[in-house]
Amino acid sequence: MTSDLEAFREDLLNRAVARASVDGIFTADAFMAEAAELLIAAEEVGNLDLLSFVGTGRLRQALSVHGSDFDEQDTSVTLVVLRYVGGPAASTISYSEAATSLRSLQNYLEEALSGDFLVDREPASPEYQLAQTLRERWGRRGEFAISRFRLFLITDAVLSSRAKSMESSTIGGATAEFHIWDMQRFLQVHQSSQGRESLELDLKTWGVDRLPALRIEDKVGEITTYLAAVPGSLLASLYRHHGSRLLEGNVRSFLTIRGKINRGIRETVMKDPGLFLAYNNGISATATAVEYVDGAITSITDLQIVNGGQTTASLFYATQASRAVSLDDVFVQMKLVIVAPEAALEMVPLISRYANSQNAVREDDFFSNSPFHVRMEEISKRLLAPAKAGINYQTKWYYERTRGQYLNEKNRRSLGDQRKFEAEFPKPQVITKTDAAKYVVSWERAPHQVSAGAQKNFKAFASIVAEHFGKQPEAYNENYYRRLVAKAILFNSVRTAISKADWYEAGYLANLTSYALAKLSLEISRDPRAKSFDLMRIWEGQAVSDAVLAEAVDIARLALDVLTSEDRLVVNVTEWAKREAAWKRLAAVEHRLSDAFIRDSLPVRKNASGERALTVSDRFDPAISERRHVQDVGEAGWRAVQSFLSSANLLTSVDRQILRHVVPTSPRMLELDVARELLRLYVKALNHGFDD
Repeated sequence: MTSDLEAFREDLLNRAVARASVDGIFTADAFMAEAAELLIAAEEVGNLDLLSFVGTGRLRQALSVHGSDFDEQDTSVTLVVLRYVGGPAASTISYSEAATSLRSLQNYLEEALSGDFLVDREPASPEYQLAQTLRERWGRRGEFAISRFRLFLITDAVLSSRAKSMESSTIGGATAEFHIWDMQRFLQVHQSSQGRESLELDLKTWGVDRLPALRIEDKVGEITTYLAAVPGSLLASLYRHHGSRLLEGNVRSFLTIRGKINRGIRETVMKDPGLFLAYNNGISATATAVEYVDGAITSITDLQIVNGGQTTASLFYATQASRAVSLDDVFVQMKLVIVAPEAALEMVPLISRYANSQNAVREDDFFSNSPFHVRMEEISKRLLAPAKAGINYQTKWYYERTRGQYLNEKNRRSLGDQRKFEAEFPKPQVITKTDAAKYVVSWERAPHQVSAGAQKNFKAFASIVAEHFGKQPEAYNENYYRRLVAKAILFNSVRTAISKADWYEAGYLANLTSYALAKLSLEISRDPRAKSFDLMRIWEGQAVSDAVLAEAVDIARLALDVLTSEDRLVVNVTEWAKREAAWKRLAAVEHRLSDAFIRDSLPVRKNASGERALTVSDRFDPAISERRHVQDVGEAGWRAVQSFLSSANLLTSVDRQILRHVVPTSPRMLELDVARELLRLYVKALNHGFDD
């Protein structure tokens, strides 16, 4: 095993161990959560709802499932099974071992579709609810029918080099694909310039021997563009097999197909297929390379459709809705721009933006290069965070505008400079675009959007930011970023607190966290007593107070009751959490913010230097009597305090009378109220610059 692979696996397992400790879950489940984030980042799935089930079926065969995703755009279903080994060194798994794990996943799917899994099992369990959802979707027909099943094996081991690929099969007439993601495959994607696997398309395997195309180069030869008429059947087949992976990330995020065929496309395909080329605007796409021989394209590397996603998906849905539909006479014009792999991360979103400039999709929606993200990145590079308690140096919160930016910036440095970089920008203090979306949309009271997955939530985030950024770009300044960091600290702290609550049992942690923050935000807006609550308190302390955490955990308990209530509108809890009706139900639940939370929300007093003012309990140990503290200061100390406050015109007549009890020192025992007032005066002097 190479050193890169060892280091990558060690880092991934360390993250899993840390997550397991924070969330109070098994290391294997934490590893699955880390792997799920990698799959989402690699654009293999749009989201993964995680669970952990291993059992037996009606015929005593092995069953297992650890995650699921329903892609509404291409109507595919993804199921995941985990094979976690652990240990300091990666072990090797054989083809037969991998096949056994995938077979247990297929067994679960087949029992779910047949209904056998639903017999004599606990209806409240996640595996039961998933099986019920699978069976319900399996019953859909036409354009809403399941297009394919994608079965993934995730493992921390390395697949044997002698293992062969697993051939696709069919389940109930639908294609079932098998994908194995071992440590080597995760590493390859991690090391790739684009952060995902390239799509290698040999057109012959798709029934197209050659695609005639006109090649156009700019004068300096830096950009090459091809113009072609693509068979509609080819686009439909590619979308059937690769789904929304064909669509450039921003297009995928903002395309709202939801199984609907564009009416104009349907009518043209049905009535005038030969005129489709004339009527349709066509598609724009990018690729990192093509094979171009004798005036024709024979293969395409990393095809990404940047404009025309609706056309591509609708052609697929037309064939999905009716077997009578033929695309033999349908052709679609395509502009294909070749972009070098190293430039793709920056160039493809720009091409996508300009290709869609005439569409309803706003420029602000194309986010990695948007002014908002550029500004957040710039602020993050210069803004120092306050030092945490017990630490005598300041750090920064890194805003990752493009995928893998943090690691790329770190890895191009020498080992010594890498350590300095990580000290300045600690790894736990990285905020990605999708992280920011999760924090903001939760606080803006749309937890159902957060629960719907990264892509759909990102669309909600774009809508929130685009609406305000265009009107008041100056509002997105350093204070906005401070509050964004505060939301990050709050979200992650509440997540940890929920996982350790005595009422919490494993499951729905991400949903509960988002719902709790949304409800907390709502109750703060409703309660006039909480008007002084300020996220800047969290930024200044780089931590969340016990009172705020306790309040959020109490609200999370209410959220759990709503999400798991027997009268919920959707049986599957994770699917119910994606419905606005679930959020409205929680929003309607009565909740009065606790007195402890209200007290904690009171404004923080500042001293003369603009820092948080000291309190009596900060300076004087509450375990020792007030009279003893007064005595320990001594007459000389009280004379100095009196002189300082008097010269600064900070003494009232009452203050002067109080100080006469100790200047000069009196042999009589001080009354307790007098001692307390003296200590208050001492702290008042400290907050105005007195040096004790």
